[in-house]
Amino acid sequence: MQIVFATNNKKKVMELNKFGSLLGFDIIGYQDLVGERLSFPSESTDDQSENAKQKALFIHAHLQDEWVLADDTSFNLEAFPDRFGVTASREFESLGLSGSKEINDYLLDLYKDVPDDKRGAYFLSTMAICSPDGEVTIASARGGVAIAHEAHGGPDFGGITDILLGENGKTLSAMPLAEVNDYHDRSRALRLVVRKAGL
Repeated sequence: MQIVFATNNKKKVMELNKFGSLLGFDIIGYQDLVGERLSFPSESTDDQSENAKQKALFIHAHLQDEWVLADDTSFNLEAFPDRFGVTASREFESLGLSGSKEINDYLLDLYKDVPDDKRGAYFLSTMAICSPDGEVTIASARGGVAIAHEAHGGPDFGGITDILLGENGKTLSAMPLAEVNDYHDRSRALRLVVRKAGL
């Protein structure tokens, strides 16, 4: 079954398609069907559910016969509760951090003196899926439990997941796809939302 992903981030489409394939779904970017890049409405800085819902409905208005999926993610750090969150990407951008390595180096430096019992961190992924009849279903899930002391990447994922530990003590990037599927926020949220939507 095909699901259309409402995002302009092609890397995120590829990532989610890997998780979707394990569930029997082919997840494609909306641009593959619309043929152009659209500008999404402005997002809230504190309501992930509404952000995901509005993105799904926006693309559904262009592709009314499709199942449309959208997400919004926050990055939450126990040691810095007033920073990052839903606006993490904007904060990294305002700091002039453009690549994954720069962001990871910045975070590892930020955490260099943080004790192990205060290194708690997670992504919270909220997904909304809009059916062809316009009904929206929403689900959220966490992935990650703490910031590692050093980066450990792998072939399938990257970015902050190189330094974010799962419950099994490995970074999310260092796990093979079949394993990370059980720990990644987007994978967990995807499984929840398609189940809630009856797919």
